[in-house]
Amino acid sequence: MNVLSDMLQRITKVGTIIGGIFLIVGMLLLISNIFGRFAHFVIPGSYELFELIMVVPVATALVYTAMKKGHVIVHLVVSRFPSRLNAAAEMLACLVSLSIWALIAWAGLQLIFETGLQEVSETLDIPYLPFRVVWIFCLFLFCLTYLVDLLRAFKRFFEK
Repeated sequence: MNVLSDMLQRITKVGTIIGGIFLIVGMLLLISNIFGRFAHFVIPGSYELFELIMVVPVATALVYTAMKKGHVIVHLVVSRFPSRLNAAAEMLACLVSLSIWALIAWAGLQLIFETGLQEVSETLDIPYLPFRVVWIFCLFLFCLTYLVDLLRAFKRFFEK
């Protein structure tokens, strides 16, 4: 379990750096478009390109937040539970979250197989496939993170 957790942390660290680079590129695109409006020049398809670029930072931030346990939890109530009940509540939360996100990833994977390279953006004709692959890969990592958390809670539940 520690090997999987360490591997997830390394991948998440690299993903966070890549997501940060895409975020900077998106911000530069947005800023250049704002200043371009003063000169009566707008980059064609910039809104569409910005939407596609933002997939990477959002997807990697989702995994990073799950890794750091930064998602909203009911810690105020659960922290008052005995340790065994606390572990059971964490197991339930992880199981529900894992189920929901696994279904979302599966539906996204179905969409990839159905559309493939057929779907492209309207203005720039950029295929959606690479961005969907990044999204599904990050959802897979997200589900693995919840699986590791579920196993840790399961281990805590059966400890003395």
